[in-house]
Amino acid sequence: MFKICADPKLQEKLNNPQKYFPSEVCQELNQFLKVLERDGQFTKTDFYDINTNKIPGITCSLFYRPDFVKGEVLIIDVKIKQADLFKTRFKITDDWDDKNVVESIPQYDQPKKIVKALVLIHQGITDSYNLGYALGHTGKKKEYISRHGQYAQHALEQLKLIVRKRQGRQLSPELTEKGRLIAEGFDEDLQFRLLIEAMLNYPPVWRIITAVSEKESQLDNEPILNDDLVKKLAFPEILRAADTSNRRSQTLKNWIKWIAKYSGIPIRLHKGGVQLTIPMLYSEGKKDENADTD
Repeated sequence: MFKICADPKLQEKLNNPQKYFPSEVCQELNQFLKVLERDGQFTKTDFYDINTNKIPGITCSLFYRPDFVKGEVLIIDVKIKQADLFKTRFKITDDWDDKNVVESIPQYDQPKKIVKALVLIHQGITDSYNLGYALGHTGKKKEYISRHGQYAQHALEQLKLIVRKRQGRQLSPELTEKGRLIAEGFDEDLQFRLLIEAMLNYPPVWRIITAVSEKESQLDNEPILNDDLVKKLAFPEILRAADTSNRRSQTLKNWIKWIAKYSGIPIRLHKGGVQLTIPMLYSEGKKDENADTD
């Protein structure tokens, strides 16, 4: 038998994997560690460098260094394969044309209000002013309230949850099949799960969230979620300094932070490498009560 070793922070994660990793990763990680405890190495190991080996799994990769003289295996790191994990949990399509990625970014970032907007449209509230007012927006002028209703419709349209069809001189929103499923969802968990799937199928979100997740092929120098990265991935260079880019990059960033919080998938938020490790989507009694963005 080989002794499994790691630095204190990683050892804590290995000792309590359910606290730090998604359930799919925990299951695979447990299998890796059992083999390493028994044999000190993995038969299908990839050599990461001269001293470090990598076990490439389905949902994660494990980096380790065996010491057969001491009978120890030093675990260097565990990297989650973000994109593969999301594809396991949700039905994700990533075969878009890059030209579509920079088209039109929404400016409405509160998931609960996105769901509420779908429910209101399903109930027949389709006018921009009435929708904005029903969503709780106020303003000294009618157009201010209408603008918020328009922002909500724009976000729903980009997520393919509504289509806007012309009725006389106006465009009226109609729910798509996905939008109707959310509006008719029997509880908030189901509605949020379907909304997450819609967000992940929105190219800018998918591109950014896979960039800020842990990369299984790297041990260091991973990108972090910030305004500059969002603009770089979602906007052409000529538009990155515009005020609208600043506001809309906040929408994308807040969506991604909410997705990570609610689904329990870790992403990098700063250079220290501290990641979100909020409970899993289906964890009993541990649902994030503050799912709305700040």
